[in-house]
Amino acid sequence: MKNIKPLILFALLGMLSFAQTAGAQITQADVTRDSARLAISPYAQAVPSDSYTFIGISHPSLDSALTQIGVVVEAIGMTTTVNSVAGRASVFTINAGETHRLFVVNQSHSTINGSNAAFDNAQDSRVHLIPTADSAQFGSIKVTTVSKYPLVATSVNSVNKYQNLAQLNLWGVVYVESGGAGFAMEFVGDMQDSSIGGNASLTPVSGTTAPGRGIN
Repeated sequence: MKNIKPLILFALLGMLSFAQTAGAQITQADVTRDSARLAISPYAQAVPSDSYTFIGISHPSLDSALTQIGVVVEAIGMTTTVNSVAGRASVFTINAGETHRLFVVNQSHSTINGSNAAFDNAQDSRVHLIPTADSAQFGSIKVTTVSKYPLVATSVNSVNKYQNLAQLNLWGVVYVESGGAGFAMEFVGDMQDSSIGGNASLTPVSGTTAPGRGIN
């Protein structure tokens, strides 16, 4: 009996270590068509000495939201500095009450770069950069939840909590520096424009054993 508690503690520490390692390995979004996991903005751009794309993602602490929600933001159709699936994406966790800032910007931008402390993720974990090649880049933005089961609730003090994008507020702008203005980005799929879609039933989807996954 005396050895039970140390064994349980060792097992829990092992599970925690595995979870942290697995989380660190996430570099890209899952391939999914589950609308509870996806939000898109149809247009983004980054043009040297002209414009860049800014995106804010807020966790407004809704009663239905878990306190931590992991997301992957991708620049689609744009050539990035590290031009791979991982290089086109930024992966981070948003805590309740936080707002994260993300910039899709040419790599040679004079101020919005990793050498500037205001945009250095090591100094501010709530700021993220997706640097693009130094040529005019045009594309779109895709946001995906890290959680594969956005419709499966976690009960916290008898209240169901979720990790889907309907719990987050996404907003952004394509900013034209020369004119000091820009135009707003529309996001389809966040808390302001969300729909469950797909198979929203909590019964297993045909061909799977997972309840509530919707269409993958």
